[in-house]
Order: sequence, then structure tokens, then C-alpha cells
Amino acid sequence: MLTFSETNTSDELIVNKSKFIGFTLIGDSREIFIKKVSKIAQQHGGANHLAFAYQIKSKNSLDAYFFDAGEPSGTAGKPLLTILESKKMVNAGIAVVRYYGGVNLGTGGLARAYSKAGMMAFSATKTEEFIQLNLYILTIKYNMLGIISNLISENRGVIVDKKFDVDIHLLTKLTEELALKIENDFSSVKINRANEKKGPI
Repeated sequence: MLTFSETNTSDELIVNKSKFIGFTLIGDSREIFIKKVSKIAQQHGGANHLAFAYQIKSKNSLDAYFFDAGEPSGTAGKPLLTILESKKMVNAGIAVVRYYGGVNLGTGGLARAYSKAGMMAFSATKTEEFIQLNLYILTIKYNMLGIISNLISENRGVIVDKKFDVDIHLLTKLTEELALKIENDFSSVKINRANEKKGPI
């Protein structure tokens, strides 16, 4: 499986006077994708349609979703989801805005246009191998913050939140391998799995 290592925007695609622009998205929850799509909607307030699709990988399941944005069923969001599925993309999404040009494209023409705009965005974006990250809470001494932070960033982990108390508490997303390495290599670090719905610590 793959995921995007960056996000990008496609060049404009003009089909019978309609303008299509594609965007690639990164996220690991529905809320994140909705927020990013909402931002695109704000930036393109004059667009007539904003279709999107995403696939999210959790530990035991794959959540796939598409939205046709008022276009005929299966002609807008579905072609975008097909791209993600065919490329084996997870924690990834594609959105396409359409500025209607006054000429109807028909269902086949719409599907081809959305698919092409989505592929243009996909082709302009770098991908990398997907690595499953899990939530962990690390409790560390202040003098360990730099070492642990560097280790996490060098191994594609993420520090989600920090709380400074007698010790420092880090809410992190780590691979199981990295979590085990930290546990084995740093005896002063306390590490515990966190609930997937864990908020700020």
C-alpha cells in the first residue's frame, strides 16, 4: 500500500468550457478530510461542484468514501475513488472542483473529466510506502525531549501533543517497531498505548 508524502494541485483541465482542478489530500480520519475539503471550498467559492474521495486505513479495516457533489451518481467522486483503489492508496484523498462552462458533458464525459483531473493531481504528487502508525503516550524527562523528538521524526513518527508537567507527556503516532525500540533503548521512558480517540493530553 502507498500514501501521499506531500499534497499538490493539478493544472487546470478545460473540457467543453468547464474547468476542472484536482487536489491531493493526506489524512487519517474523516474529520481531517472534511476540514481540508472545506478549505478548498472556501478557496474556490465560485466553483459549481466539489467532488472528492478518500481511503483511510485503520488497524483492521479500510474506510472508503466518495461524494459526487450534485453531479449524476457515480460520475464525479466515484472515478476519484477508483484512482485511489487502483493505485492502492490509503490515508489519501483526491478532490476536484468544477467550474461549469455552460455545456453539459453527459455522464460518460463527466466521469472521464473528473478521472483525468484526479489523475493529473495524482501524477503531480509524490507517494511513499504506507506505514501503520498507532497512538502512544510517552512520559519522558526534560533532558530527553530533543533525543526522542529527533528519533520520532527520523522514523516517520508524529508528535501530536505535548504536556509539560514534572515530566513531559507526549501524545505520539509511532510504528510498533519504533515504540518497541524506544521501550528497549530508553529505560527512563514510560510508554503506553493510547485510545484511538484520545484528545489533547
